[in-house]
Amino acid sequence: MRIAALFALLAGASLGGSPAPAAAGVQTFGLEDRPAAQTTPADPRWVAQARALERRSDWPGLLALGQAWARSDPADPLAWFVQGRAYAALGRLAEAIGAYERNLRLAPDDARARNNLGNAWRDSGRPREALRTYRAAVDADPDYVQAWRNLGLTYYLAYGRAGVARALERLRTVDPALADVWRALAVDYAASGDPRVAERAVDVLRGLDAAQRKRLFDALFAED
Repeated sequence: MRIAALFALLAGASLGGSPAPAAAGVQTFGLEDRPAAQTTPADPRWVAQARALERRSDWPGLLALGQAWARSDPADPLAWFVQGRAYAALGRLAEAIGAYERNLRLAPDDARARNNLGNAWRDSGRPREALRTYRAAVDADPDYVQAWRNLGLTYYLAYGRAGVARALERLRTVDPALADVWRALAVDYAASGDPRVAERAVDVLRGLDAAQRKRLFDALFAED
């Protein structure tokens, strides 16, 4: 893959001159954001009701619906996804984590559940667990833009300025242009919240093949 063409767009000031990222925030998604193929249980009425409750931000109602849905069809991963969404919105993060993990036991390739699980880990003060979860999300669906964004946003939180600098040095020995792409996502986007910065970086990252993603992650997580 060619990424040098974006080098000039993504190159920025040195890490040492960057403020601690604070502007952008992770995003959690619900049924409205899932592909239609992932929202077709045996009884589609569950989905219609869940979407209506989600639109009204009726989180207690959504939780009750998800619990009833799971009693009716415990093998439907969406019943657990809905509960995770509601628990997280209610600030019940341990229960959200449990619901999303149940979802993922039933549907291991559900990148959106992995993204939301990562957010629950992050909000629970476990950023490194969140990073592992976001990584699994982009491995399951390399085109899932928001999981890439959340991975970049959380990396600085987990490793700090010095850790990001060390990771960038490791990346530069592998691919200098890719190091600048990662810096744009993990530092510049996190600090500015400018979606154009994230868009350019993610356009590159989502195009990496499995071997390239492994090299990227080997460099980023070498200290784990």
